[in-house]
Amino acid sequence: MTQKKDKADDGASGRRRQPSTTTAALAGALIGALAGLTGSTLAYFEAKDTRREEAQARRSDIRRAAYVELAGAANKYVQQATQLLTVSLDPAKTEQERRRQFESGYAPANTDLARAVTTARLVAPPEGRKDLAAIAARSARVGELATDWYGKGPEGVDVAKADADFAEAVRAQLAALQTFMDRAADESL
Repeated sequence: MTQKKDKADDGASGRRRQPSTTTAALAGALIGALAGLTGSTLAYFEAKDTRREEAQARRSDIRRAAYVELAGAANKYVQQATQLLTVSLDPAKTEQERRRQFESGYAPANTDLARAVTTARLVAPPEGRKDLAAIAARSARVGELATDWYGKGPEGVDVAKADADFAEAVRAQLAALQTFMDRAADESL
C-alpha cells in the first residue's frame, strides 16, 4: 500500500509540475510573440518615417530644381528683353533685324520664363506663390516695355526715357525674384 501511495504522490506531483511547465512555456511563447510584435511595430514605424523623410527629400529636390530653373529663365529673359529693346531703338537696325531678335531671342526666353514660373508655382508653398505672382507681373511690364518699340522702330521715341523706364521695370522684376529666392532659401529645403 505504501507503494501505491508513493506512486499516487508521484502522479500528483508530476501533474503539478506539468501545469507549471505548461504555464512557463505559454508565458515564454507570449513574451516571444510580444517581443516579435514590438519589433515588427518598431520596424514598421521606422520604415514609415524613412519613407516620409525620403518623400520630403524628393519634394525638396524638385523645389530646388524648379527654383534654379526660374532664376536662370528670369535672367535670360531680362537679357533677351534688353537686347530686343536695344535693337528696336537703334535707328540703324531694320525691321527684319528687330523681328529676328524678337523671334530668336525674346520670344523663346519669354516662353521659358512662363514655363519656369508655372513650374515653380506648382511646387511652391502659398507664400511663394504670392511672390511668383509679383515676378510674373513685373516680367509682363518688362516685356511690354521691350516690345513697345519692336513693331514701330525708334522714330519719335524719347530713347533716354524708354531706357530709364525699362531699367526701372527690370530692377523691379529682379527685386521680386530676389524676394522669392530669399523666402525659398529660408524654407527647409
